[in-house]
Amino acid sequence: SGRGGGAGKGVPAPKGGRGGRGGRGGRGEFGGRGPKPWGRKGPPPDDPVWLNANRNSQNTRLVKAVLVAGLYPNLVKVTPATKPGAPPSLTYQTEQNTTERIAIHPSSVNYSCKKYAARWLVYHERVQTTSVFVRDCSTVTPYQLLLFGGKIQVQHAAGTLSLDTFATFKAPAKVGVLLKEIRQRLERVLSDKIQRPEEDLRITGGPLVEAILQLLNTEPATAAPR
Repeated sequence: SGRGGGAGKGVPAPKGGRGGRGGRGGRGEFGGRGPKPWGRKGPPPDDPVWLNANRNSQNTRLVKAVLVAGLYPNLVKVTPATKPGAPPSLTYQTEQNTTERIAIHPSSVNYSCKKYAARWLVYHERVQTTSVFVRDCSTVTPYQLLLFGGKIQVQHAAGTLSLDTFATFKAPAKVGVLLKEIRQRLERVLSDKIQRPEEDLRITGGPLVEAILQLLNTEPATAAPR
C-alpha cells in the first residue's frame, strides 16, 4: 500500500462513446451522432472510438508507465549480485524512510528470476509472513519513474536526479528541469480535460503526448540507476 504519485493518474474517456452500462453516445469527435450503444458483447472491432482509445494498447512501455502512475511509491530497487549465478539484492523504502531487504513471493511468476531487464520494480501488494515479500511486480525504467512517479529533485552539483530520496539517477540538471516541465504541462492538460470533458485532448495535448511516447519508446531498457 502507499500513496499514489505522478502525473497521468486517470485516462480520460474519448468523446462520443458509451460509458458503463447506460445511455447513448452524444455528438462525437468523429462527426455526426456518436456511435450506437455497445451491447453486452462490447464494441465492434472497427468502432472508431474504441480504436482511438486503444491505439497504444500494445505499447508495453506505455502500459508500464501507467503502472508507475498507479502503484508508485510501491518501488523495489534491484542491485545485481557480485557473484555469478547469485540472485540480485532487492530493497525497498519503508514508511519510516528506512531501506530494508525484500523478496519475491514464491507464488509470483518472477520468483525464479536471476536477472531483471531493469533496475526497478513496481508492485501492487507487500505481505509479511516468514519474511517481507512482494507478489505481483513488474520491471520499470528510469523515464517511466521520472515521468509518472514521485517528486523530482535535481542535484545540480552532483549531476543526479532523485525521487523522494530513494531512487537516484545520473543525469545532467537540464534533463531534470525538462522532465519537470513535461510533467507540469501534462498535469495542466489532464486538469483541463477534467474541467472541460468535451474538449478534444488530441488538440490540446497531442504534441506533448507524442513527445512523452517518444521518450518512453527510445529509452534503453537496461538504463541503470546511480
